[in-house]
Amino acid sequence: MTDLLTYELTDDVALIRLDDGKANAFSNAMFDAVGDALDRADADAKIIVLRGRDGIFSAGYNLKELMLGGQTAVDLVRRGSEFAVRMMETRKPVICAGDGHIVALGAFLFLAADYRIGRSSHSGGAFQVGLPETAKGLPMHNFGRELARPRLSQRHFSRAFINGEMFTPDEAVQVGYLDEAVDDVDAALAKAVAFFKGISLHAFAINKPRGHQTLLPVLRQAIEDDMDLKVG
Repeated sequence: MTDLLTYELTDDVALIRLDDGKANAFSNAMFDAVGDALDRADADAKIIVLRGRDGIFSAGYNLKELMLGGQTAVDLVRRGSEFAVRMMETRKPVICAGDGHIVALGAFLFLAADYRIGRSSHSGGAFQVGLPETAKGLPMHNFGRELARPRLSQRHFSRAFINGEMFTPDEAVQVGYLDEAVDDVDAALAKAVAFFKGISLHAFAINKPRGHQTLLPVLRQAIEDDMDLKVG
């Protein structure tokens, strides 16, 4: 589809695979590409899969653009928040699959998904999952707090969100970033797709917006509150 991702539609399942050959950093160009891909998947597919490249789902925002600071950085962060909301607003199941590191915005996108699969560290790498903003000297935004609070476990919230602690994929299941950490992501993904194909997607399309009904207005307000965020 572009040199940043590929799009594949098979048996009513749209696979959007991020692969910029590097860290799958979310630049404005990446947001353009993945936004178009999600629109296409929403029109074409019954189930949507967002997956990274081998070794990494995403390292987060493109730091060159983020560190420009000012309105440029604020607008980039807003695009990340709006894309996460877009994932939650689509009435199709959205599965996130990570074949390695899931960091910063990458972790937030996992928190917005309907099912989250990570690759276990002992399957081939010392993978990390989490929000390292505090360690990197970056402020957390209001949107991130409101998205993370209902998805991360209460006892891990301070460690994960405030302290910026990183976790192995297996630990990330307990923290709340992942639903499962597996050796074989392909097999787990096939199982997750089969699950969604086996339920009533009509009922899912009714129950998903109802499930997010109270959270989405909070997230939209947080996006507006973040417009004066100091970044960079």
